[in-house]
Amino acid sequence: MFTPIHRALGLEPGNLTLELIEKAIEAGLEETADFDMKRVVPDLKADKSKQEVAKDIAAMANSGGGWIIYGVGEGATGIAGSIHPCEWEAKEEQQMLTIAYTKIDPPVIGLDFNKISCGENPDEKYLVLMHIPDSADAPHFARAEKNNFSAPRRNGPHTNPMTYRDIERGFRERFQRSAEQEKTLQDYFEQATETLNPEEGVFLAIAAVPVTTKISAGSVDRGTAIQHTNPWAYSYFMTSFLGNYPKDPKVSTNGLFMWGGGDIVKGMRRWVLRNSAHATAKYTKHLHDDGTLTGGYCLRKVRGMQSTSEQHLAGEINHCNSIDVEKALIDFFSLLREHAQERRTSGGFHIRVGLVGNANSPIVLRTHDRFTWDLMSESEPEPIKRFQPVSTFIDPLAPIEDILPPLRTLALDIVNQGGIQNLQVIAGEES
Repeated sequence: MFTPIHRALGLEPGNLTLELIEKAIEAGLEETADFDMKRVVPDLKADKSKQEVAKDIAAMANSGGGWIIYGVGEGATGIAGSIHPCEWEAKEEQQMLTIAYTKIDPPVIGLDFNKISCGENPDEKYLVLMHIPDSADAPHFARAEKNNFSAPRRNGPHTNPMTYRDIERGFRERFQRSAEQEKTLQDYFEQATETLNPEEGVFLAIAAVPVTTKISAGSVDRGTAIQHTNPWAYSYFMTSFLGNYPKDPKVSTNGLFMWGGGDIVKGMRRWVLRNSAHATAKYTKHLHDDGTLTGGYCLRKVRGMQSTSEQHLAGEINHCNSIDVEKALIDFFSLLREHAQERRTSGGFHIRVGLVGNANSPIVLRTHDRFTWDLMSESEPEPIKRFQPVSTFIDPLAPIEDILPPLRTLALDIVNQGGIQNLQVIAGEES
């Protein structure tokens, strides 16, 4: 990482240590528009402290992002004075995140925390750096007393309210960014669909573009890309999505791994993961250097063991099983979590998903009877003459309980277009 502390010392990006911070203080470390110092962690249970923290976070987010360090006291005229290690546990981090979500409108997402151990007992005292990313949702309004709101912004080392003209300009820039993000998402989605051949069956095409792309990030290394071809590497997270599916003795979780294995090819600022010639089902997954992930999943096995229902669907190119839609989503979002962690892409992703089939006939989603597992009659689904792509926002690095609701909604928005009302795989209230 590269922080104002690295900048003050003329260093290349890297990890921070207590020794580096001490050197920066000796060199006259100053507060700037993107760097603020706090001697102590405020009482995060007090309303006044929550309001102050909300103002500090919103001000940084409204000013292009920045860093706040807790545990460094400010001396004269905004210059660092001394180190005061502070207590920091998981509850403080969670409280900061809660403030960013509940005391700021729109919420500031993507806060990142780095702890630096101090003294002989590093488990108790730390310096804590909180990184606030540049926000596409600026201007942000922080809640003040009596539920009033203000839009703070950094002005050098100081925090001042934005003027009416500043706010007006901020909204214009937000709408422009939103239009640009929409275009970027659609471009990536179209790239995902261009690699597919509907003559081989119905495909699920999906694109996930980070809110904050990694423009200057280096390439994904080959070893990491190879690891991502193996779904068993992230199988633990995959199974955490499951609801009733593994409880049914007639169904094996092996079906979750039919889009794995295969080959990797280096493309322009991305790795292309694709099925081998002998794979059970066809797929492509694109690991982009900027943190984006795109994919195309054929919802039909081309070889290998097939159940009676799969054999029945084999002759119907534009027919597919709704359960495979869910399994493809599970594979994609499990891989997205791994990719986001490797790229250090916080702040969530804009998602777009669509079904791509033969244009000469409607797409038909088939499903099973929940109790007998027999394939439901072909007359029951609603033929999809024109699939409407579905868009949403999901943070794959959030806890699983926070990912499941929007993922379920996304899956339902897909299968509902085919007249199917319930999910069979992804965990929900009925699990």
